[in-house]
Amino acid sequence: MSKKKLARHELVAHDLTFLKTKHPVIRTLRDSFGDASLHGTKVWDSSFVLMDYLLLDPIPEGRVVFDIGCGWGPASLFLMKRFKSKVMSIDADDSVEPYLQLHGQLNNLKPVFWQRKIKQLAIDDLSMADTVIGADICFWDSLAKEWKSLIKRAKKAGVRQVLIADPGRQPFHDLADWAVKKYQAELWQHDINIPVKASSYVLDIHLNPQ
Repeated sequence: MSKKKLARHELVAHDLTFLKTKHPVIRTLRDSFGDASLHGTKVWDSSFVLMDYLLLDPIPEGRVVFDIGCGWGPASLFLMKRFKSKVMSIDADDSVEPYLQLHGQLNNLKPVFWQRKIKQLAIDDLSMADTVIGADICFWDSLAKEWKSLIKRAKKAGVRQVLIADPGRQPFHDLADWAVKKYQAELWQHDINIPVKASSYVLDIHLNPQ
């Protein structure tokens, strides 16, 4: 396949390259390892919205970041490259790891993967993180409840900031309403045109600002 045809199956954003589901390399990987479950089957648009938001309101360089529901790792890799963040890429589904590592190799980065469900992240675990992020990770009512519990634990653990991006599903809005009432939190609508056209929301929660 020519480079021009291959380019149709790639997304380029912030000096990083991500592969679409029909890219031959992804197809080969799927044949070898199977499809990821729990929706870890592509690079989701909200990750790019979160990247763009962080360019407007950046976090300090060198922070420890937990990327929860990392999937194929777009947000993790962006933070590693742009902010020199020390990222723990976390997902409930360990079958996403080959796709995460593929994109790490593609962009000359070495992501660190940790298989954990949201409810498994204890206060001691969260105490290692300065910032917690998630993109397209609040699509069920049960996940909104898990995020509420996680945010409470993160507050106790000393996490400074939680950032969650979502296209606007009801469980996410329920979580945002709760967070705005309980914490120093703001909900922003943020639109992008590159590398995809997308409109999403970013919930920005400052738990222990310093």
